[in-house]
Amino acid sequence: MFRPLRLLSGLTPLLFCVAAAHAQSPELRFEDDFEGRDKLGAEYRTLLGDETSWTIRDGVLYSRQTRDDHGAVLKKAMNFDDLDFRFDFRFNGGQRFNVVIDDKNEKTVHAGHICRVSLSPKRIVVGDDKLGVMNLEVRKLRQLESLPAEKQQELNAILKRTQAVANVNLKKGTWYSLRVTIQNDVMTVYLDDKQIASLTSPGIDHPTKTQFGFTVMGETIDFDNLQVVETASAERRNRD
Repeated sequence: MFRPLRLLSGLTPLLFCVAAAHAQSPELRFEDDFEGRDKLGAEYRTLLGDETSWTIRDGVLYSRQTRDDHGAVLKKAMNFDDLDFRFDFRFNGGQRFNVVIDDKNEKTVHAGHICRVSLSPKRIVVGDDKLGVMNLEVRKLRQLESLPAEKQQELNAILKRTQAVANVNLKKGTWYSLRVTIQNDVMTVYLDDKQIASLTSPGIDHPTKTQFGFTVMGETIDFDNLQVVETASAERRNRD
């Protein structure tokens, strides 16, 4: 009498696994532990070729800002959609760094910026750049010295719905692990495997992301053990 129930129960995990495999097809796309070399490879691009901002010693990537007008930039070209990005980092005096996700072909935003995570020792901000701070129309408003009250309220509302903020207390000289996931229109950040912030916003679901990387303000901030896994299904990867 109970066999049908037991049969269904036995099939449920299998059906779940098949469905999950169909929905998600994780693929390791990139990893780097910076071991065995003292300089960046050709797979990376730095702003204006300023490789002096980025050095490798004993398997650790060290970064420092060398220009007054912009932070140190490191980019890795890669076409992707949804992803799971993990790395270790350490503040050693640097003020802040951004994890940036771009589409260099997107013309509605400044410098192709689609979304980002901004980290300082006291705060983590998750942002939808496409509809928020890097949207060209929004950026134009932000750059004005003064706005009418109505426009200022409109700008504040845009920034509020395209950002999520979490307070933290990161100590100088201490290694931390960060994980950034993008799934459809949701971007989530984990600090040492604990979820710390999440944002749901339409711009995050931009399907044609072409590069990721870091922007570093101050000196120094250190990185290690980069790993990028693309989590979008095959159908979603090929949707465009």
